[in-house]
Amino acid sequence: MGKLMKYEFRKQLMSKIIILAVGAVLEILFVLGLFLEKEKWLGTATGLLLTTAFIGLFYLSFESVVTFSNDLRTKQSYMLFLTPRNMFQVVGAKIVVTVIQIFGAGLLFTLIAIGDVALVCSKYGKIQELFDALKEFIKAITGAEIRLSEIIYVLLMVLVTWLLVITMAIFAITLSTTLFANKKYKGLISVLIFFVLEYVIGKVAMLMVPTGFLQGKYLVVTTEAWAYIGVYALAMVLNFVGTALLLEKKVSV
Repeated sequence: MGKLMKYEFRKQLMSKIIILAVGAVLEILFVLGLFLEKEKWLGTATGLLLTTAFIGLFYLSFESVVTFSNDLRTKQSYMLFLTPRNMFQVVGAKIVVTVIQIFGAGLLFTLIAIGDVALVCSKYGKIQELFDALKEFIKAITGAEIRLSEIIYVLLMVLVTWLLVITMAIFAITLSTTLFANKKYKGLISVLIFFVLEYVIGKVAMLMVPTGFLQGKYLVVTTEAWAYIGVYALAMVLNFVGTALLLEKKVSV
């Protein structure tokens, strides 16, 4: 599966180069604005860095869906689906690459943010005030103090939810090119199936939601909260298996 992953990274390399280049230019602008005390540069760079991080993460997350659709609808499919690999490896490689991209880009932008905060603190010497302000900001929004376990849970929930949407999209695309290949409105049918899946999975997961996370002044992650993630993870696995089986039995290139 390593060769398939390398193939996926190579197909998606240009987008990563563009995001890195834009981020590097904005980071240079941020540093110059900070040390030259150009507030306008500093503010512009900060805003654009945040925008780049959001758009970059979003695009990298769903780029595998776009390339998968192209693989099924263009001549690229001959290169991919005629390789001596089973469909579990082909789809699995796409999902693993997506996970690596999300983690890699997320880690990169997090390190940039930490570095920028450290630079600001080293220049103005207000690191404690900054952390206190951040803590109060979170408390004002959530109405409670957030501990490390809750932060980990939220990050994991975001990742699983993201991957669920991606696997549902891949499954829907697979349906449109296999079971509904000869249907006039196959694209519309697949879109409807995507939203039906999203609705059903959401309803099932809601049955696992606790009556409340708040206990005292802390946000507490309960067993039911982990079950919520479990439902999403199971649905993600089922989408993956369904996609691979459909490709094994129905795909025609």
